[in-house]
Amino acid sequence: MATYSMQLVGDTLNVDFAKSDEDKPIPADGDTVVRDVQRLVRQMIDSGELAGGSLLKIQGRISVAASYTLSHEVAHLYRVIAVSDTRLGAYVVVHTTAAEYPLSCRVDFKSGEVTQVSCPTELSAPSLLIRWHGDVLKAHINNAVQVDGDQIVRDAKAQLNELMAAGQLPGGKLLKVNGRSTVLASFVMALELAHLYGAIAVFDPRLGAPGLDRYIVTISHTPDYQVGDTIDVERDRCQTVKVVLCGCPNTGKTIFRDGLKEAILKRVDAPEDFYVISGCPDGDGCWFTETAQNYPELAKQLKAEYKRQFTPEFAVAKARDIQVTKNSLLLFDVGGKISPENELIMSQATHAVILAKSELDVAQWQAFCKKLNLPIIAIIYSDLEATADEIQTESPQLIGTVHQLKRGEFVGNRPLIQALAKRLIELAKSQ
Repeated sequence: MATYSMQLVGDTLNVDFAKSDEDKPIPADGDTVVRDVQRLVRQMIDSGELAGGSLLKIQGRISVAASYTLSHEVAHLYRVIAVSDTRLGAYVVVHTTAAEYPLSCRVDFKSGEVTQVSCPTELSAPSLLIRWHGDVLKAHINNAVQVDGDQIVRDAKAQLNELMAAGQLPGGKLLKVNGRSTVLASFVMALELAHLYGAIAVFDPRLGAPGLDRYIVTISHTPDYQVGDTIDVERDRCQTVKVVLCGCPNTGKTIFRDGLKEAILKRVDAPEDFYVISGCPDGDGCWFTETAQNYPELAKQLKAEYKRQFTPEFAVAKARDIQVTKNSLLLFDVGGKISPENELIMSQATHAVILAKSELDVAQWQAFCKKLNLPIIAIIYSDLEATADEIQTESPQLIGTVHQLKRGEFVGNRPLIQALAKRLIELAKSQ
């Protein structure tokens, strides 16, 4: 059964992770998804459906690893490739040989208008840092710089040009790529690097084993490697801190999670491999808050399209994702009910944060965490009527109130969220 789906509508290739006939997610590892992406694209090319042309727009959900494979398979067919960024309400051009579509320009979702948006101020540093770490090329989002996706595209291209000019991308048999990148940057990197190396393998944090990093071959020009092959690399063992954000429904967990994510990423001491997973099947991925701020109707539409039922199959797949993730700091949220599904997912956590509205709610989730032997780092009360955060205690637990977790608002600068971000980073570094 295919783990990925593609459909060409006009000049737009709609992509998404596959679902079963019962509209349930199909669990799959990244190596399987990459193989399916290559197979589907080649079938569409052989049938004449992907015949090439001036512009191909790509819209939907795709992983970083699959971005490498897809971009390489279609780049030679189209003069311009643009990938959707729901936060901008536009496609961003990641590959071009056409003057009318400059690299990183935006193509509006609705009007098709092409615009080139410059960064409003000169950046103190690139938004994406690409450097060698031993024999691994690391692409790392710069936590200190906050920019839109089109600027990251420009910075990715500029960073690669600098490395090439310095002779630091000499080419070879195999290139391993690691780090916390974006889908847009991954398209650019794949298109710039594919012709230099016999194969490119991308790190997948959900694969591997204790003491081993696992890379997925995403592009190959050599019989020595096939797309979808995995390569294990020994690494120093480290203890992973896996923090679950739990609590009753309608407390603003998604908004709180995204605010906490941004607060952590903006800190200079944040772990480079900090990772966030949504443990809810409701479509509130990490893209949702920013999209809702700028394009609320689009966010509502996408949420409806991605909505999934909370099934045992979903819980098993999500628990496995969390179990195999080896990053030093992982944050994930769960649905708002005390249920067997959430028990399975939360059993993979090492610590918990409770977000609730009342002491009764807190008591119920405290008991649930105790059942799972989960230490509780923080107890946070969500108050829509409050006008400011309040921190009651910071040790041994962070206890306080966060105010007005509302859709479309940026909350990463709230004092309580800042305090929790600091606490989680300190916890990860102490392991």
